[in-house]
Amino acid sequence: MSSNYQQKTVIVIPLRDSTEDEIIEINFNELPEGDEVLQILKSEKAALHFWLDLALEYYKQGMVQEFVKILELSGGEAGLEYPDYERDQMRALDMLAAHYVLMGNKERNKEKRKEWFTRATLLYTTADKIIMYDQNHLLGRAYFCLLEGNKVEQADAQFSFVMNQAQMANDGRVIPAMMGKACIAFNKKEYKTALQYYKRCLRLNPCPSRCPCWHGLLFAR
Repeated sequence: MSSNYQQKTVIVIPLRDSTEDEIIEINFNELPEGDEVLQILKSEKAALHFWLDLALEYYKQGMVQEFVKILELSGGEAGLEYPDYERDQMRALDMLAAHYVLMGNKERNKEKRKEWFTRATLLYTTADKIIMYDQNHLLGRAYFCLLEGNKVEQADAQFSFVMNQAQMANDGRVIPAMMGKACIAFNKKEYKTALQYYKRCLRLNPCPSRCPCWHGLLFAR
């Protein structure tokens, strides 16, 4: 991440059909009620990236229901008339899928857990059709495969793909991929291999608390 990166504190949405370049500002320190922000987004046919930025901010502030509503409605309501909108479509699906996986992982009832995971699978499968080999998408899918328990080989292949691609590009996503490989090795009781991966992660990022080992981190990507 660039050292001059500044986190957003406000979203500026252009008013639809305005002749005077009018805008609506939504301050992250004073987020409106969920229904109110949805009304703004829908009435102005706001670009999908605005929906995602707002959904993420609601999530960060603990307003999970608003996060889910925004993402669920974005698929049919958001504006897509801008370059590279497909990546945002995939990101919306992955963010919501990751939330469903987290909910399923917390669920102790087997049937309800299965329901959450089924919903996540549908979203990940839909995202596959947009950009299948996006590294963030593959990381999310790989961690989901680990949680399901019966798709370890699939998870391992996806972690390996991301790790190789990230190493060639000197990309920070190599760390979550290595953490995934370490987890697989540990579960197979291949402790030396697991330790090697963990050590490599620490060499790349000496601060352990910043080594991402859960795909919920992808919300912020």
